[in-house]
Amino acid sequence: MSGKKGRDFVSENDVVELSCCNKKIENAELWILSDFNNFTQRKLLVGKCSVCGDDAVLEIVRRVDTGKTYFNLYNGIEAVKVLYREKKRKVTVIPDICSDSLYGWVYGINTQIKNKKGEVTKIRQYASDFSGNRELRKEFTTL
Repeated sequence: MSGKKGRDFVSENDVVELSCCNKKIENAELWILSDFNNFTQRKLLVGKCSVCGDDAVLEIVRRVDTGKTYFNLYNGIEAVKVLYREKKRKVTVIPDICSDSLYGWVYGINTQIKNKKGEVTKIRQYASDFSGNRELRKEFTTL
């Protein structure tokens, strides 16, 4: 099973999964890579197969001239080669993210709710990802 490679184009609504041995890899490490040649927004999703124990790498890149996002799935020895080649281009590493969300990034939004006098009555804290999904995490009453 080692040495498998798959390439494809990703449209805006497609879901790409890190997988090996026909099983989805749930937890992975996200590498943010520096831009290279004609590619930008480069990421590697790195995980290990629970069945065969091989490394699995999902490379996500956006081509500058066309603006299309592509992904390459590598398993086994091909994945090791990609990791070795790209380790010098690592900008940051985010460990143990769930591969359900493609990028895994979540940031916080604090919203103040004011009364007619202009006083803050409530503060709401949301968790949001870069695809626009928001979820209310906490709500505080200040008065």
